[in-house]
Amino acid sequence: MIEQLIERTNTTEFYQNGHLHLTELKGQIGQYKTMEFNFVVEEQDDFGKMHNAEHWRLIAHKTIDFNGIYADLYLPYIKLKILTDHPLLWTYNKAELECELIKFPENPSEFIGDLFFEYEKVAGNWIPLHKNFWALNEYYKQNGKRNLSIPKPLKESIEKVCKKHGIEFKVKTETDGYDKGYANRPNAKLLIFGNEDVSPNDFSLGQPYIIADEFIANRR
Repeated sequence: MIEQLIERTNTTEFYQNGHLHLTELKGQIGQYKTMEFNFVVEEQDDFGKMHNAEHWRLIAHKTIDFNGIYADLYLPYIKLKILTDHPLLWTYNKAELECELIKFPENPSEFIGDLFFEYEKVAGNWIPLHKNFWALNEYYKQNGKRNLSIPKPLKESIEKVCKKHGIEFKVKTETDGYDKGYANRPNAKLLIFGNEDVSPNDFSLGQPYIIADEFIANRR
């Protein structure tokens, strides 16, 4: 019945008058864990009163992560959609590269600025730059080189910026499939609370989301 819940939240009527909010959350994140998200779905009449309340239980099997679910109001991000290709899933369904950057940039501020815009262009602001680039002065500058682990789709963007700033970029190893260990989650899916009329789902403006292997919903 997850399809029914998704279909309802994507109607024009629901966007204009509907409300969706979390009432209870049970379970733990983990590869063999199941989480339960209980929602109330209701509509507002012309006088501002809520009616037609429905109670929905959303089951996320093998939950990996979730964010923004505790918001008091999801608007305008109430249009549910399940995605299998998204920057938030790259850690789990794309190859991982162990890279080495040799030489510290002469203009580190410009270097980081260029990286920021490349990350935004490729990953839609879903992957924060500081996840890979941190402690520039304390570590990178002192050593003159640094290692980093990135999902493969970021390779060309980082390589491009490194070339501009005279930094040697090397891919030392590429890991995929079972060799990635716990990060190998080829069945991972993203349930996003989005609204593509406001922002595409592949660009982050703080949309709530849940990442898990499987989603099931039923009306209580």
